Amino acid sequence: MYTDSQNSPKQNPREQIKQELRQRIQAALQSAKELPPEACFNLIKAELSALQRRCQQVGKVFIVVEETITCDQYDLGGNHEDMATLFRGPDENASVAICVTDQGSLAYRNSTPWMTYKNQGDICPIDGANKELPVESPIYSSIRTFTKMGV
Repeated sequence: MYTDSQNSPKQNPREQIKQELRQRIQAALQSAKELPPEACFNLIKAELSALQRRCQQVGKVFIVVEETITCDQYDLGGNHEDMATLFRGPDENASVAICVTDQGSLAYRNSTPWMTYKNQGDICPIDGANKELPVESPIYSSIRTFTKMGV
C-alpha cells in the first residue's frame, strides 16, 4: 500500500480527487464568508472554475451551472425580491449547490439541508439549517458537479 508524506494510506485516484474537491470547496466557503458580497461571489466562481481545470487535468468531469435565482427558491426561505446566484450541477434538482446572495449571504448543501456560512438576513433555509457554521465545521460529503471539460 502506498503512503503519503504523513504516512497515512493513500486513497485510490478517484477518492483522492474527490477529497481534494471537498477540501478546496470548504476552504473557499470559509474564506468567502469573510468577504463583502461581490468579492464572495468572485471567489466562489473563481474556485469552481479552478476546480473544473483541475478535474480536466486528471480526466474527470465537473460541470457547474451558474443560475440567477430569487432567495425564496430551493428551500432558501428568503424573499422573492432578493436575488442570488446558485452554483449547482447539471440537474436542476442537484443536491450539491452553493448559493451566494446579492446581499452577501453564503450557503452550501450536499445531500443535506442548507448550511449557512454567512447570513445577511435575506435567507432563512428550510429544515432548520439556518444556523451559521463555526469556522472549523467540517463537511465530509462528496460533490457531484461536473464539467464537459475533460472526459
